[in-house]
Amino acid sequence: MNVGRPVYTAITQKLTRALAPASLVVIDESAAHAGHVGNPARGDPSAETHFKVEIVSEAFEGKRQVLRHRMIYDALSEEMDNPIHALQLKTKTPSEAN
Repeated sequence: MNVGRPVYTAITQKLTRALAPASLVVIDESAAHAGHVGNPARGDPSAETHFKVEIVSEAFEGKRQVLRHRMIYDALSEEMDNPIHALQLKTKTPSEAN
């Protein structure tokens, strides 16, 4: 379970504050990448470096994917500098989600 991990918690809290999502799923995929070359936390099984985020928000209405992603990167700017190494995003408006 991901609850209680500091990066996971920060992602969840910051995206909730910034985008008031109707739905937010944050998945920590770090363990699957722990031994990969290029991973800054290579060999550290407790590192939180790779995440998948699926988010539905009215804030995305009328915005293209590039701008939606920028909104997320802006909200997570501190985490994007370090420790996040990879962030996979799926962004939708409520009408796109239905």
